[in-house]
Amino acid sequence: MKLKTLSIKNFRNFEDISIELSNKNVVFGMNDVGKTNLLHAFRFLLDRKIRDKGFQETDFFQKDINREIEICLEIDITDHVSDLDSQNIISKMGKVRDARNLDTVFIKVRAEFDEDDFFGNPVLFWGNVKEELHEVPRNGTFYELDKLFHVVYIDPLIDLDKIFVTNRKRIFSRTKTQSDGQVLEDIDSLAEQINEKIASMDSVSDFQNILTNEYKGLKSEDISIVLRSEIVINGVFNDLQPYIVKNTDTNGRLYPTSGDGRKKMLAYSLLNHLTKEFNSNKAISIFLIEEPENSLHRSMQISLSKQLFNQEIYDYFVMSTHSSEMLYEMDKATLIRLSNEDKVIAKSHLYRVSNDFSKLKRELNESLTTALFSDRVLLIEGPSEKVLFEKVLSEVFPNYELEGGYILQVEGIKFKPYFKTLTSLGISCIVRTDNDLRETVMGESQLFEYIGYNRCASLMDDWVNWEKLGNQGFIYIPYEKGNRAEQINLWKITNYAKTQDIKTLRQNNIFLSKIDLENDLNEVLYQELNVWRRQKGDAVSYLQKKKMLRMLKLCDFLKMKDCEKIYNHDLFECLKKLTGEL
Repeated sequence: MKLKTLSIKNFRNFEDISIELSNKNVVFGMNDVGKTNLLHAFRFLLDRKIRDKGFQETDFFQKDINREIEICLEIDITDHVSDLDSQNIISKMGKVRDARNLDTVFIKVRAEFDEDDFFGNPVLFWGNVKEELHEVPRNGTFYELDKLFHVVYIDPLIDLDKIFVTNRKRIFSRTKTQSDGQVLEDIDSLAEQINEKIASMDSVSDFQNILTNEYKGLKSEDISIVLRSEIVINGVFNDLQPYIVKNTDTNGRLYPTSGDGRKKMLAYSLLNHLTKEFNSNKAISIFLIEEPENSLHRSMQISLSKQLFNQEIYDYFVMSTHSSEMLYEMDKATLIRLSNEDKVIAKSHLYRVSNDFSKLKRELNESLTTALFSDRVLLIEGPSEKVLFEKVLSEVFPNYELEGGYILQVEGIKFKPYFKTLTSLGISCIVRTDNDLRETVMGESQLFEYIGYNRCASLMDDWVNWEKLGNQGFIYIPYEKGNRAEQINLWKITNYAKTQDIKTLRQNNIFLSKIDLENDLNEVLYQELNVWRRQKGDAVSYLQKKKMLRMLKLCDFLKMKDCEKIYNHDLFECLKKLTGEL
């Protein structure tokens, strides 16, 4: 079974939206774009507890009760031969499936507002032809669908005590052993002894006499008032509370689970157990998890991320989050970015860590997920670019991050997975990379691969490597022993000036340097760099050695006017793209 699409019409802030899904889904976006509403759309469709309450006037888009709410989930059951969940769906639906479209199932809830009852009554439909769905059989408000799915909704303030109190009776009634029976008899005997001890207390006896005398003062009868304790340990588990105890504590003291983070992790552990242990009808568990990072330290968020993306119990989930740490273990998950333009729209991207990057999965995820929460992202190669660009922007456009910009250092080899993911989610992705050449046989062949160009071409869908472009093959650059770097740079400048591809790349937010960062910077600030170095023409080679350290020193030297020259120069146009000025 595979969750495929969710379409929503006229529900809360969703007028008409269709969202591509997979079995593990991560929803993100700015505040008030509908992340919580998306989770509630799933709940109204699959969760009887919330569906029974019906749709209120505020659940209708812009409170327009003349529109009909419609929420429809499409499920792919192509794997029905081997997958038990798909087989379970087929079994429950029975004859409503016909010979058409057998690999797909639709489940829909519809509601019209009833002005007499002042709420929208939800009605469920299912089938495998979207235009010809059948009403789901029901008994009162209990639909056959409710036997099929078990929704576990986890809100940001998940309450450990409430979950434990609600479920402890069935937890312990199911796990009693024969020896527990003997223990219960002993508890009853002890309860009788406690009652007798309480009755024998002087304070109890004295008060008995007081009440007896007061009563006889009102009515003369041969009676006595007796106070008897009636402790009955029927609910032996009613007062059990979970504590977290350090195993290294030799004092034997119990510490309440007062820390919100630990309580939250324990609550997830309890829900995991309940879902596995008490799903007797083998219902399909779908977890709807809202901003789980609340109250969790970074290390606990990473720990929870490992559970969500690696444990079998979380085969199906939809999680909203603002935290990159919650995506630490992300793989084979659909990223869903909600944004509010004229209306709320959704961009989905199925994110898989390719084999090329499997060893760098955590590094890749950590870098990528910090960028997901931005509107514009500038991808750069290394720390020198990051140091320089952050310096320039701190002077010229200090609020660029507040206004949705982000600089992400990815190294040259990893541009493609970032670029592909970010652009597919509707995030403006800008690339700046060096105009690199690589000799086929180092220092010998005079034949070069145009790897800077190839890096850019890999980001364009229909572009091929330079070596295949017009059968040009490798680049031949004749040089002598002492002028190799000079001849290479001359070829770069000459080619940069005449090629039209540079313009096309720029139109797609891909910026190839004329030579490299240091030479480009030297073209913009030639005089300033000579003043800084106090040696004419030496700045480039000086910067290219101990790159980051010397770039830091240069940035300390740069003034506002220097930063403005860089920001406004054609070679650093990527910065204006990042700030949104272009």
